[in-house]
Amino acid sequence: MKKRNIIKIISTALLIGCTVSVFSACNSEPKPETSKNSESSVSSKISTVSENSPDESTAESSVVSDVSEDNTSIPEISDPTPESSGEMIDGLFIYNNAAFELFYGDEDMAKNYADTISNIKKALGDDIKVYNVLVPTHVGIGLPDKFNDLCSSQKDYLNTICSSYSADIIGVNAFNTLMHHRNEYLYFNTDHHWTALAAYYAYADFAKAAGIDAIPLADMKKNQIKDYEGHYIYDTGLDTLADDYVTYYTVDYDIEAIQYDANGENPTESLLLHEYAVGTNAYGVFLGGDNPLMVVKNKQGNGQKIAIVKESYGNAFAPFIAYTYNETHIIDFRDFIKCDLKQYLKDNDIDQVIFINNSMASATGVRCDELAALVKS
Repeated sequence: MKKRNIIKIISTALLIGCTVSVFSACNSEPKPETSKNSESSVSSKISTVSENSPDESTAESSVVSDVSEDNTSIPEISDPTPESSGEMIDGLFIYNNAAFELFYGDEDMAKNYADTISNIKKALGDDIKVYNVLVPTHVGIGLPDKFNDLCSSQKDYLNTICSSYSADIIGVNAFNTLMHHRNEYLYFNTDHHWTALAAYYAYADFAKAAGIDAIPLADMKKNQIKDYEGHYIYDTGLDTLADDYVTYYTVDYDIEAIQYDANGENPTESLLLHEYAVGTNAYGVFLGGDNPLMVVKNKQGNGQKIAIVKESYGNAFAPFIAYTYNETHIIDFRDFIKCDLKQYLKDNDIDQVIFINNSMASATGVRCDELAALVKS
């Protein structure tokens, strides 16, 4: 029996009786369930990493430099099979044992997203500081240059957004930063999400824009969940995609997390990191997956409050913000259906908000509509 089949059997057994909703894709993929088996039953899948993995060997010792406008030192992506032209399987491009969702965003889509964020900022008023964090997907970062014509340029698409929204938006475009780290483990081979390492680089860019100190990566404890299998395996039926693992970072802070339902009601104690998540649902370690609303309080924070408005890419990004701020309100705009954002920020005395979206989500009309619906008046 192949290793992947064994893992699938284990993951299926672990998922029996689960009740926690985990990640969903930006384009209406189903939301699998995260196993709630005890941590002891999955401890063999989770390890504390005392040394860096080979593909992260320089990450924790490096200082993230200001490379937002620097194109001169972007490395070539390593290409172990230069003779290969890849192949399309079930709508995914397969290359070097990784699956890539192709991107076809255009100028009109970019301007529509920029207008959406600008209109939200206008409705929120001058007293609310708005950050917009833009995140490229794997296909924009992880393929050799010979495939540049395969789909739309995410660099051009994201630059169009940055040049199109109103001047009072504080933009954070993670594209060039991630390009400088493109040979590191930034995206999964078997799933559409990014890794916590990639999210950290975007967090460091945000910290510069916000004028705050980012927590050094080396000051956090790195942990890994082994044998992650993302939904691309099941989309394609391939058992040849490269193995994945989920890294997450922890700090020894006094943190409290409360989650709420789609109406912002029924508070329930939760966890910032659900360390029992394993197998196909390992990305659910971040926030326990897609919850409509989570409020995180951190007694060791910087004394400020902030809100994050996000889709599932924001799940890996949010813990770094929660480690930094005293109070972080994490809103999934797809699920918090009763959210009146202006009133919510006023009621909770919040004067700054981060919008974080991957390029695929920002180019999807229904996602822009959901964002616009946050403004009720």
